[in-house]
Amino acid sequence: MHGIVDSLWVQKSNATRTDYEALKEPIEKATDYDLSFEGVYKWLAFLPSKQYKNMGVPNRYFGAFEDTITIDGKRQGEIKQRGIETRRHDTPPLFAKFQHEALQIMVTGNNIQEVKSLMPKVRNLFDKYKELLQAGKARLQDLIFTKTISKDSDAYTANTMESNAIFQLEDEGKTMRAGQVLQYIITDYYRKNSRRRTVPIELINEKTAYDIRRYIELLAQVCNTITEPFGYVFSAAYNARLSMCRFI
Repeated sequence: MHGIVDSLWVQKSNATRTDYEALKEPIEKATDYDLSFEGVYKWLAFLPSKQYKNMGVPNRYFGAFEDTITIDGKRQGEIKQRGIETRRHDTPPLFAKFQHEALQIMVTGNNIQEVKSLMPKVRNLFDKYKELLQAGKARLQDLIFTKTISKDSDAYTANTMESNAIFQLEDEGKTMRAGQVLQYIITDYYRKNSRRRTVPIELINEKTAYDIRRYIELLAQVCNTITEPFGYVFSAAYNARLSMCRFI
């Protein structure tokens, strides 16, 4: 199915776990590399390339193993994920928490059809987080983006989210160097010419408010990362009380 530097994914109709384990020896003999057998997936989704939408990429995927683990007293498959928001260090905590909880719902499905049948539960979870954001009740510390900047403050020219926060720090007499960590929240995303589209955490005060519309849009993107492979797409309609969704 896919291959990357340290992993192979294989599939064969009606194959058993024993069949897959038996494949390890001939591959080791042919390649002179030792292999470990990681497990058999109940279901697995490779996310599409950003450049070629019809092609999956091996470094962005998530799936549920047949092997079970105990979570909150219940036996269920273990989720493996790579390249999605829960694995990225720059993801705001609220989004990572939402995606983790959504995956814990999906992992109870034993095949693709069962996962699809769980989408109403994912939608309810999405609505819960969306309403929290829309009510302005999300904690600012849960909405922080964390970025390691790639160049010094004075090398930034374009008005991006990161440079916007960097410019504000410069106005306060604080310069940043390549490799340092920048943290900020989005406050006014759609005011393109403003230098106050974001606020670095050093300048947050009691008047700071997050951009509700933008954070709801980002919540929908985080949700769609794991639901779109199953044909379920969520809308970030700002004025809607509950989420809109459609099958693709």
